[in-house]
Amino acid sequence: MAQSKHTGRTCPLLAKSGLVAAFLATAGVAAMQQSAQAAGTVRCWGANYKGQCTIPTDLGTCTAIDAGNLHTVALGTDGAVRAWGDNFFGQRDVPIDLGPCTAIAAGGNHTVALRTDGAVRAWGWNNTLQCNVPANLGPCTAIAAAAYHTIALRIDGAVQAWGYNNFGQSTIPTDLGTCTAIAAGRNHTVALRTDGAVRAWGDNDTWGQCNVPADLGTCTAIDAGGWHTVAVRTDGAVRAWGENGYGQCTIPTNLGACTAVAASYRYTVALRTDGAVRGWGDNGYGQRDVPIDLGPCTAIAAGGNHTVVIAGPLLPDSDGDGRPDATDNCPTVSNPTQADCDGNGIGDACERGFADFNVNGIPDYCECIADLFVDQQVNGADLGALLSQWGPATAATVSDLNRDGRVDGADLGYLLSNWGPCTN
Repeated sequence: MAQSKHTGRTCPLLAKSGLVAAFLATAGVAAMQQSAQAAGTVRCWGANYKGQCTIPTDLGTCTAIDAGNLHTVALGTDGAVRAWGDNFFGQRDVPIDLGPCTAIAAGGNHTVALRTDGAVRAWGWNNTLQCNVPANLGPCTAIAAAAYHTIALRIDGAVQAWGYNNFGQSTIPTDLGTCTAIAAGRNHTVALRTDGAVRAWGDNDTWGQCNVPADLGTCTAIDAGGWHTVAVRTDGAVRAWGENGYGQCTIPTNLGACTAVAASYRYTVALRTDGAVRGWGDNGYGQRDVPIDLGPCTAIAAGGNHTVVIAGPLLPDSDGDGRPDATDNCPTVSNPTQADCDGNGIGDACERGFADFNVNGIPDYCECIADLFVDQQVNGADLGALLSQWGPATAATVSDLNRDGRVDGADLGYLLSNWGPCTN
């Protein structure tokens, strides 16, 4: 099930998606992690039933992240590897002698790291020998981890894989050639050749996740989900193929140009050229509900049901309503609902200069307050109702149009001034 490319170079635009187990646990959803947010801050949202989105308070700034099925891994600016979340198989027990690293990868229940000397280390679940790094591997530049197999890209551009191989996912095609990036799906493997061509092999019987589109063209980034594959073309366009039961291969028409992608079991995440994060597909745990204050990001990862990013500073929010100024339709007055009754792009809270007879924060031109029978007409029926309630009023008295505690001349005058069909 899982997936992604990881380069060993010090480049923040890395994408990797994690793995999803064959089972889905029931649990809560993580609140977005934030406080003082500096460049290199890790943020997470979605499922959190194993603490996979509970970011350590002492984590510090990071250069790379990855997400497994129920755990998360980060690479600090000092090269140290940190992990949190599920640890049933020891997948977050970072070896004390690991040393500084340049890349990380999170499989279903195992973790892989690339040391600064190019050596690959792996720990965690090893039921199919996915943690048994080949003795003849040699120094590498990139790594990727799936549910049950692991992949490495050697410094000479050759791809090597080990672990589960029942679908041929660890058998490298003899004509593959040299590559620049690799990705691991549940039971399939994807590689990006030096000429920009995408190749895929392994499980392909049901969903066609290894059937690279003939018109794909050259690409710059790849990732592999449970049973689908995603690529970023050289023009920034995102393409996806394979299983699409949750819309994980249905690219949003307004996505725009991207630099990285991350594919999970049932959803996909993309990093746009402007640093914005977008997601599509399954959203059962809020894993694609991007926080509105996130701001530009430099890296993305998709886990079982959680999403992790490396973000920059929080966007300005002058009125403190949780909506950044750049996307707030009324940046000077708190209006978290972004109510805009007339759809003119200006929030109701910023149109308070207009008449608001009932003082409810909605301009009168967006309401037909005197239409007491809600039939889109202010007529004799409404007048009769108002006169029948003349005098002291309670909160439940609908004829007290200006909510001043009395049904009186002010209410009557307002009703008569709005006589006729409602135009709001």
